[in-house]
Amino acid sequence: MQTSPLISIIVPCYNQGKYLTECLESIHSQGYDNYEIIVVNDGSTDAYTNQIVRGISHPRIKVLQTENQGVSAARNLGIKNSTGKYILPLDADDKIGTNFIQQAVELLEKNDDVKVVNCQVALFGAKNGMLPLESYSLKKLLARNFIVVSAIFRRSDFDQTQGYNTNMKEGFEDWDFWIALLKNGGAVHTLNDIGFFYRIKRNSRNASLIASREHFRKLRQQIYMNHQDIYSKHLLDPQESFEYELITQSREYRLGVFLLKPIRTLYRLFH
Repeated sequence: MQTSPLISIIVPCYNQGKYLTECLESIHSQGYDNYEIIVVNDGSTDAYTNQIVRGISHPRIKVLQTENQGVSAARNLGIKNSTGKYILPLDADDKIGTNFIQQAVELLEKNDDVKVVNCQVALFGAKNGMLPLESYSLKKLLARNFIVVSAIFRRSDFDQTQGYNTNMKEGFEDWDFWIALLKNGGAVHTLNDIGFFYRIKRNSRNASLIASREHFRKLRQQIYMNHQDIYSKHLLDPQESFEYELITQSREYRLGVFLLKPIRTLYRLFH
């Protein structure tokens, strides 16, 4: 009987002890049973988090302690200390679906051209709902990120990159990494099932980033600087960009659409 390939689940944790147990339980609830978990305590200053991490005792879990360096460095450290054929990054406050690993590994084993297995995303916490996803193209990925942070990929493909870039410490390190992983080709397959549960917190890092357009501009500029070679080959469609999404979701834009609607109706009647 053929043994299923090992998957390494990398869980960086910085002051997220109150969520960590729930995160790990979602992994242990998997139907897939050949996995290891690397918990990286990224210099947590919260006493409760350190207590929870010190109390971890499980044959499938390895705990690494490090000074606080940020999530990129923590993920890289975890991956470098992993032994799996496949990698699943999972933040300590999020969860995965019961069948995600099984479905992703089966697909990757059969399709060498697929580099990343994406999945449907359910939001929970301060906001509930589904996160709409879409079909992959590199041009769209250069414009905005639509691959979940907890997509699954091969360790061998990771080793062809520089890993998660530590100059993206302030956010969007996953977007930057997906560009690095896919810039030379490869397909992204999105599963139909919910594989990732993304916790929304009222003071979440991404929410504050979106609120600060200047901060976002700097991060976007850093991604461009990191990948000038691939950006120089593609002319971006402005309507695919994250900035365009921010505009169309703004109150000012929606108000403008509402006010223009009767004018457009009259225009269609007389033309």
